[in-house]
Amino acid sequence: MKLLFCGYCHDIVRLFPERRTCHCGRSWGQYLEDNSTTIQTANTLSLGIANPDFWRAVEVYQESPEHFSPELSMRAWINPLTEEDVRYIRPEDTSLENAKSL
Repeated sequence: MKLLFCGYCHDIVRLFPERRTCHCGRSWGQYLEDNSTTIQTANTLSLGIANPDFWRAVEVYQESPEHFSPELSMRAWINPLTEEDVRYIRPEDTSLENAKSL
């Protein structure tokens, strides 16, 4: 799962195939047709969460929401600029064709 962190308002937005914007509206992002590659505006960070960890934590929480378990933890990271499935675009560009890996 990829999330967009806006460098302006510090909002975090889950990305979908439809364009999503942050709270201040200066940043946006979305998944491309392959449902793996994301495009997002400059001045954002691409955050990753390990899907298996996330869904296991949800299951553990649902089984016992009042107790802590180490299984509620999950791996998360900031995708580096070298990540091939994250592409950046200038906020004023609206065409997906302008996206490129930095």
